[in-house]
Amino acid sequence: LFVGESGTAKTLTVESYMKALPRAKFSMLTISMSSRTSSKDVQNNIEASVDKRMGNIYGPPSGKKLVVFIDDMNMPKVDLYGTQQPIALLLTLLDHGFVYNRDKDLNQKVMKDMQYIAAMGPPGGGRNSTDPRFISRFNTFFSTEPKMEVLESIFSKIIDDKLNGFSSDVKRCSSKLTEATLRFFNFVSEKLPPTPSKFHYIFNLRDLSRVYEGVCSATRQKVKNSNDIVRLWRHELHRVFCDRLATNDDLILVNDELECIVKDTFPDNAAFS
Repeated sequence: LFVGESGTAKTLTVESYMKALPRAKFSMLTISMSSRTSSKDVQNNIEASVDKRMGNIYGPPSGKKLVVFIDDMNMPKVDLYGTQQPIALLLTLLDHGFVYNRDKDLNQKVMKDMQYIAAMGPPGGGRNSTDPRFISRFNTFFSTEPKMEVLESIFSKIIDDKLNGFSSDVKRCSSKLTEATLRFFNFVSEKLPPTPSKFHYIFNLRDLSRVYEGVCSATRQKVKNSNDIVRLWRHELHRVFCDRLATNDDLILVNDELECIVKDTFPDNAAFS
């Protein structure tokens, strides 16, 4: 079980591991949970990936093991009795190795040769606390967020390589983009935490990646000088962060900070951007 904030490469880590498994020995199944996922959805996904062996025994094709990856494991909603039905089904499957036949007499369907990997974020922002009895069935690893020095190194390398063929004026500004972006990201994360009325105020590394994806779409025909690249960078910050803000006060707060960052980091381009 991998636990960590959004953007800490939990899913990517598991998917990379699963892709490296020999296909002759393993079958793969990924179940992505959401608030609307029911226990029947989970059971239908598993049953569609196994074959009947004999009697009431089911499993992957002979000689293989089925690796089930449960992503966003704590997203299912909590019912009236305080349980998450998909988790209750999986707990029965892990503990006792069977599910009930929903279509015929509630007979047991015994599942063989199955392994489970899961990933989830900490409770909050639509994610719920999960039954500790179920969590205890896993070896748990915490995916930590990279330090600012690491982020600066990664994103600086990305932007420097992308703008390598641009004019010297553009390349001069590119060296400052990452520092300014991280300063803005830290400000937004600190000043605009999620609340019950603003539950979508969850800013993570994926947002930084979207900003850089937009900046890296620049072409030499359109971005000819430092004014152009700073203006594009500021536009991407507005698109990724400001478009999600719910109130004018939040927008003013963020715009004021962005104005300060531009003046501090790109004083020659502040008027144009």
